Parts: sequence; structure tokens; C-alpha cells
Amino acid sequence: MPMVKYWKHKDKCSAKITTAEDGSIIMKMEGEDYPFPTFPRGHLLFGYLSKLKHEIKNQIFNNAWGLLEKGISETTIINKIKHKLFNEIVDIAEPLKYDALPPEKMTPSVREIYRAWTKVSPRTKAIRDYLCFILQEDDAYRFRVQWMVEYFGLMPRRDPVEALNKALISMEHAEVIGDMKERIRLLRRILMLILKDKSVKDQYIILFKEIDWKKVKLSEGDKYHFRGKYFKVDFNLFEY
Repeated sequence: MPMVKYWKHKDKCSAKITTAEDGSIIMKMEGEDYPFPTFPRGHLLFGYLSKLKHEIKNQIFNNAWGLLEKGISETTIINKIKHKLFNEIVDIAEPLKYDALPPEKMTPSVREIYRAWTKVSPRTKAIRDYLCFILQEDDAYRFRVQWMVEYFGLMPRRDPVEALNKALISMEHAEVIGDMKERIRLLRRILMLILKDKSVKDQYIILFKEIDWKKVKLSEGDKYHFRGKYFKVDFNLFEY
């Protein structure tokens, strides 16, 4: 399968930051068949964004898992998660708003999620902003979200919650590194817990139905670059 190739022969290659026809920022890499969607900004990836992802993982996912193992009631844990999502995490993400790209400069996949979220749940725009910021700046997260879309379409009857659950199960098998498999198991367990809350579930279903998933799924160019990472991008096509 076609994939990014500069790393096979050298540690780096020349690249030019420019704008695609749709207005999004892309990076044209010397000798590659497809441009890379957006431009990874290292000072953000290893700075504020790294701290934000760390806090989300610890304060929401790790803590919630620990409370579940201790036998704390699901209702109590869900309320703690909602408090952190709408308060503590929002405060941590606040400084990042000055570095966020405007929607018209985002990659098509993130732009569509941003559009749909803005339409169906403007009151949760703070969460929209920091989650879209993560997807825009960190291709490891963005490509995985895009990858799941294929599994949404494979379901004969797309119940949004079950679609997400099955896609995450498949993703665990598609991960190559053991540590990443564990992270996906953690992610799936806590997301399925959060979606037991009626208000969260209702909002998620509305958002799921509003998003045009054809605009989110991996393009051929996305797959080209994603295949250079430790992930079985073509898991649904081949036996590994």
C-alpha cells in the first residue's frame, strides 16, 4: 500500500507550508505523493498541548478507572467527570485559545466536527474548542478518529453508541504497540461509562447524526501518511 517514504532513507526532508484549495493549511513534503494535512507545531505538541492531554488522561480516564475499581457508584464517577470536563480541564485549556487555528484553516475532518458541534451544542463550545484543538494539532489522535469512521459505515444499523463501542474494539486490535492497546481499552471503558448519562448520550447522538462522516473519514492522503506510524491502517482489508 502507498505510504510516506522519506523516513526509509533519511531522518528529515524539506517541506513547504501552504494552503490547500479548500483553505486548510497543508505541508508539501519533498518527494512525497500527498501533502501532509496541517503543520505540526512542535512548541505546542511538547508544550501546552502535552500538558492538556496529560491532564485529560489523568484527571478523567485514569482517575475514573481507579474509582470504578474501588467500587464507587457510576453516578458519582460520571458527575466527577462532567465537573472536570466543564471546569478544571477548560481552565487548563484556556491559554491554548490564542494558538488555535480559525475553522476555515483547519483540516476538512476537524472543520466538519467543529461545524457540527457548533450547530448542535453551542453551550459546550469550550469543550469543542479544546478537543478540536487536540485533533487539529496532533495527527496521532486525528487519524485514529478518522479511521473509526470506516467501522461506523460497516454497521448495518448505526446505533451511535454501539458504533463507537465496536469501532474502539477494532481499534484496540489495530494498534501495534501494547501500551496503545491498553490506552484504547481505558478510553473505551470510560467513554462507555460517560455515555450512560442520559444528557451526555442525547447530545452525543445528536452530534453523531449531524456530522457528515464522509468529510471526516481518512482520505487517500491521510492513509498515505498514517501508514508510516505504528498502526494497522488497513486492518479491515488484510490479515496481520
